[in-house]
Amino acid sequence: MSFDFKNRHIIVTGGAGSLGTAVVELLVESGAKCSVPCFNNAELNTFSLADHSNVFALSNIDLSDEETAQTFYADAIAEHGSLWASVHIAGGFRMGEIGDTPLTDFNQQFNLNTVTCYNSCRTAVQWMRKSDYSGGRIVNVAARPALEPRQGKGMIAYTVSKAGVAALTESLAAEVVNEDILVNAIAPSAIDTPQNREAMPDANFDKWLKPRQLARQILYLVSPDNEVTRGSVIPVYGKS
Repeated sequence: MSFDFKNRHIIVTGGAGSLGTAVVELLVESGAKCSVPCFNNAELNTFSLADHSNVFALSNIDLSDEETAQTFYADAIAEHGSLWASVHIAGGFRMGEIGDTPLTDFNQQFNLNTVTCYNSCRTAVQWMRKSDYSGGRIVNVAARPALEPRQGKGMIAYTVSKAGVAALTESLAAEVVNEDILVNAIAPSAIDTPQNREAMPDANFDKWLKPRQLARQILYLVSPDNEVTRGSVIPVYGKS
């Protein structure tokens, strides 16, 4: 399926990571203008699309801080214009059973996954209400354990934080549907990234989802072609 995002502005949090880069690549190939917040200079410096003419990227953006998130969205819109869609990939992963996961580690996962998503959703909705478009699209990234919590044994803080993303998605979708803002999430199983390979070296990588496969799913959900899907947390498990 081909997509036409010509002159549509889309923010992609976590856009410098493996999945995020795949999403941004497909979007700019389809004519979109993308804005990407990077957590630090190291992330920005390794982002292959940082110098693309249709990409606006800034470093030192901590999306768990409400004011910083608000400022980035405002800067992105000043650069690329009204916001059509916002894709929220930013987050983090940590293994750990409950006995080995102090509250500080739990709070870190909650901030990385749930709070960054909340701040991004909230800010996106505020700007979509003022945009030149009619409505908009939001896609969050949950995880398989968010839908199947028993799959989250040994990674309890991560599981709870991604369950928060799933609940946020369903609740927000019902709240803004009458404004033609369609909110969805994908819930992938393991994604084939260098970080996941390092964290789970004994896994069968051949069964893991490839970033570009997931990126195509995300593009449909944020595209104007998606006129009816909302409030879904879609399982994308592949063969794993």
